Parts: sequence; C-alpha cells; structure tokens
Amino acid sequence: MTTKASPTAGWKKIAAQALFGAVVGAAGMFAALSLLEGGDGIDWPGSIIILLGVGFIYTLMGAFVGIGTLAPRLVGQRLLNVADAEEIVEERSHLGGSAIGCLALGAGLMLLAYATGSEAVGTTPRVSVAAAFWILVAVLGLFTMVSVWMWRDFDELWRQLTLEVTAITGNLMMFVAVLWGGAAAADLIAGPHPIDLVSLSFGLMLLGCFVATARRGMMAPR
Repeated sequence: MTTKASPTAGWKKIAAQALFGAVVGAAGMFAALSLLEGGDGIDWPGSIIILLGVGFIYTLMGAFVGIGTLAPRLVGQRLLNVADAEEIVEERSHLGGSAIGCLALGAGLMLLAYATGSEAVGTTPRVSVAAAFWILVAVLGLFTMVSVWMWRDFDELWRQLTLEVTAITGNLMMFVAVLWGGAAAADLIAGPHPIDLVSLSFGLMLLGCFVATARRGMMAPR
C-alpha cells in the first residue's frame, strides 16, 4: 500500500512545485516589465526581454534554493525535490553556494537587460550598459570561484554530472551558433543581436542542466 502511494505523492509534489514556480515566475516577470522605467520595459525589443527572462529564472532558482536551505523543515522539503529535510542539512554548503551563485548571476543578467533595454527605448538607465557589463563580468568571476570551491567537495557522481552539463551546453551552443550564424550569412534570417549571445549561453546552460539531470533520473520525484 505504501509502495503504491509513494510515487503518486511524489508526482503531486512535483506538480505543485511546477505550478508554484510558474505562477511566481509569470507574476514576477510581468511586475518587473511593468515597473521598469515606468512601464517602458514592456516596449523593449524581444532580445532584451528574453535576457531579462533568463536572468529572472536564475534569480528565482537561487531564491527557491536559498529559502529552502535556510528553512529545510518548514519550506525546503516541500519546495525542493529532496527526500527529506535531513538531505538539505547534509548538502547545505553546496545548496547555499548554488543559491548565492544563481542569485548573483541572475541579478547581473537582469541588470544588463535593464541597462540595454532602457537605452533601446531612448531612456537613460541609472546604470550604464558598460557598467552593467563589468558588473556581470565580476559576477561571473564570483560564480567561477563558487563553482571551483564546490568542485573540490563534489563526489564522483556530481563531478561527472558537472562535466556532462558542460559538454551538453557546449555542443548545443555550437549547433545553434553554426545554424544561426550560417543562415544569417546566407541572408535567410536576421543575425543575432549581441544580447542574444548572452541569453543563448546562459539559457542553454539551464537546458544542459535539465537534460543531464533527467538522463540520470534525478528529475524523478523524491
């Protein structure tokens, strides 16, 4: 009886998490676009809105993991795909590092989107595009240091998973870049906006994480 009920409960948990994430994400994106520069964010070019969306996903992931790590029993075991609160406590340092990295990276991407989007619609951003770029570079440095620190504590499974994510992301990036760049050179489609390259890189990394974890059965409800 328990064996049959457990998978059902697990999938209900996954469905609830997905629904909650979708609602919060959609509401957050709409609010961000509506508030930026008094509503001008809605008039931004599509490339800028996509970058804002990618940054928002990273921020949302970091917030969910961070809150779940800080309150494993109250929130974490319900919000995150873990067996129980004890698993969060055991992996607290890694989860905390991931949360900080995702929050910083998401904020950096959203800041670049804000600065670029504001200039695109003719308004003066509070942070210049150049400043936003260098802030993102600094954030990437922080993200790299956190990743190196986490790598030293990873077991063989997580090291292999990290390598798989990197390989999948790199192959996808090459595939899209060759097709998009070649088609643009042949005047079949419009070439990428510089911001598209940023969105593509970090968006494909998210996809690579999903594919790698799904292949190893780590997306199954727990």
